[in-house]
Amino acid sequence: MRASVTITGSLNDAFNEWTESTARRLTDTTEHAASTMRDEMRTAMANAGLGKLGRALGYAGYPGGGNYSIHPAAEVFVRGKAASAVKWEGIIDAFNDGATIRSKRGWLAIPTKNCPKGARGRFLTPEQVAERFGPLRSIAAGKSVLLFADVIAGKSGGVRKATAGRLAQGRQSKLTLMFVLVKEATIRKRLDLDSVIRQWETRFPAMIADVLKAE
Repeated sequence: MRASVTITGSLNDAFNEWTESTARRLTDTTEHAASTMRDEMRTAMANAGLGKLGRALGYAGYPGGGNYSIHPAAEVFVRGKAASAVKWEGIIDAFNDGATIRSKRGWLAIPTKNCPKGARGRFLTPEQVAERFGPLRSIAAGKSVLLFADVIAGKSGGVRKATAGRLAQGRQSKLTLMFVLVKEATIRKRLDLDSVIRQWETRFPAMIADVLKAE
């Protein structure tokens, strides 16, 4: 007894359809994994009190542009131009691993809560504070140096320069601590982004396996 099987349609068309469908699902799954990993890292930063730092993280999928591939790729990275990205990578690494920071100029200026903020909510530098309020006064304190500014409390909050006109109004000036100068500062480990990465080393292959099983 002989049996015969007749195949209708094109095997090539069927293969192309399978490849296109698989490529689409693989690419979408890979990009979803990267975006979720980025979000989990941001959550870890927020839980460590470093929520704003998480904004530096972005992700990208390849080939991108609405294209699909059976060999897709994706990455989580620090956004920004090269110099800026390197700076933020260093900050993230410092909180992830712990680090001791030393200034190339000899001293690190750590702003106190009294120090005013400027553009983008960043603390002013000692040079900027001196330019705004006048020369700073320094007092040695063990291995540190304290920098004070002679200022007047603002009527609506904050501080103002102790000008002759304000003093003539009877307003009192006060030496206010703006910075603590130290030779070095230690940043303790506050993040564990490595654990997020380790989890994805297991989760991502499982997600890809599920895609291939479904096909």
